[in-house]
This record gives sequence, C-alpha cells and structure tokens, in this order.
Amino acid sequence: MLKGNPKNKWVGFQETVLIELEERFKDKFNIVIWTNPNKEEDYYCIPYSQVKHLFTDEHKTKGKYKNRWTAIILEHNFLMHSNSRLAVDISHYYSSKILSIPLIDIDEDYYIENAKAEIAIRIGQSKFRKGVLENFEFKCALSNINESCLLRASHIIPWSDKKEFRADIANGICLYIEYDALFDEGLISLTDNLEIIAVTDTAKLSNELKGKLEGIRGKRLNRPKNKQIKKEYLDYHRREIFKG
Repeated sequence: MLKGNPKNKWVGFQETVLIELEERFKDKFNIVIWTNPNKEEDYYCIPYSQVKHLFTDEHKTKGKYKNRWTAIILEHNFLMHSNSRLAVDISHYYSSKILSIPLIDIDEDYYIENAKAEIAIRIGQSKFRKGVLENFEFKCALSNINESCLLRASHIIPWSDKKEFRADIANGICLYIEYDALFDEGLISLTDNLEIIAVTDTAKLSNELKGKLEGIRGKRLNRPKNKQIKKEYLDYHRREIFKG
C-alpha cells in the first residue's frame, strides 16, 4: 500500500505476497504503484524482474514488521529504505511513458501490456472504462444493473486484436460481468441494431447456460448516451469472435 505524498512515495511489500506471486508467475509479473489515487495518470508499472534483486533478507525492515520490505520512489528512482544506494531507474515505467506506446519490450519473451489495462484490472477504472460506463449511464446496457463492481467495459474488438481501437469509446459496451463473459467468449454477439444474437449449436452447453442464452436472445441493448457504437466493430465481432 502506498503511503506519503507524490514527493515522498513510500510503499511496503509483504514477503508472503511476493512468495505467492513468484510461485505462480516466477518473475513475470508487474508491480503497480499508484502514487496519487486522485490522479488517474500518476502511477508506475514496474516489471518485478527489474527490481527483484533488491528483495533480499538483508534489506528487510527491522523491528515490529520483520517480514517485509519498504521502498521509496524519489526522482523516478526505486530505492530500498534499508540502503538508498540500491536504486533502480524506473522513469520509463512511469505512466506518461507507458501510455505513449502500446507495448514495452523487456526481453525476448516478456512484455508489459499497456498499463491502462493492468490498472483497470488491478487498481480501478481506466479512462476507457470510465468513458464506456458514462456512455451507458453507469448501468449494464442489457440488464440495467448499476452496481459498479459488477460492471465491465467490454471491448467489442478485443484488446489484443487491434491496438488502434483499444481506447475508442465506440468500441466499448457496459455489461454486467456475466454478459461480458458470454460476449468475450463469443457465445453472444450483436446485430447492427444492438439486438442479442446467441449461438445456435448448444449441444455441448449445460442446460443452465442454454436457458440463459434463450432468455436474452433477441433482446436489444440500451442505446449509448453520447458516442454511438461503430457498426464495423460489431461486424468484426460477429465474424471473428462470435461462434455462431
């Protein structure tokens, strides 16, 4: 959890958390440090592999909290509190740098995804999410459910397919988490008139899922308030994602 102000960015790391992450992902994960929760573009997305060497027993905190590390960010440098001489320049992992390019090449087989996606998943709403939810008046376009924690800004053309459309609000639909999963998996899609179409080959689906699909087949989504969904995006989803 980050402590301090933008000029004094302290952050603590628990040993148990890092051990669990290393067991699951080795060193192929990112440390996201949100330096000011009131400023959406004030954060760092740091590959753990770049600072892993600092997390040794000798650099753990002393006294009451022994099984953790404390670090600070000063002038875009990541420094261990126990030894400020151990510094890593993380300026190129700051949001303004990350958001200017779609991918950061760390090594031959390791990439950090555009941090907007990671921040949306791990920390809160990205600009895309905020824009999509606002476009649909902060409620699911199909069910009108309005609990924010259960809403997703669904990409029509998937995030990984077309980089140039990632941030386009016209490429997003506000959906309840269950419908978002059905849409992403290609079990449902949309006509140009925003009517639900569902897969017809349901032989391998559970009776419960068949019932859910039949319950929404033919229903029409609420129209967005400001920016209309682009028909070419819907066409792409029907052709490339929908399992018809």
